[in-house]
Amino acid sequence: MRLVLTAALLLAPLAAQAQFVPRSPPVETRMPGITDMGTQPQAPSVGHDLSDARDLIRDGRADGALSKQEARALKREARQIGSLAERYGRDGLSDPERREIETRTQLLRAETLARRQSGNGDKP
Repeated sequence: MRLVLTAALLLAPLAAQAQFVPRSPPVETRMPGITDMGTQPQAPSVGHDLSDARDLIRDGRADGALSKQEARALKREARQIGSLAERYGRDGLSDPERREIETRTQLLRAETLARRQSGNGDKP
């Protein structure tokens, strides 16, 4: 009887330890719409693309490929994109917000290039 009691007392702490094994760490799941900047490939920043579009507008106006009215309208769109990016960026850009800014910037750049190609601007 003593042997059974001694064995039970010795094995009880081992059984209790087996129940307190730390569980595996939780699987990291991304919340929808949140970008993890630590693991995403670095793409050109929205600000850089917008700056390039503004340079194209300025150069188009300087070489006469864009009229004053065309340049003004394109600059207005660039300002709207910039203010939208600033507003969205206050609490961090979500994936849809980033895509919207990138798309609008690409459209601005494409429109600027198309208007410069057509050459309807004021010729000095």
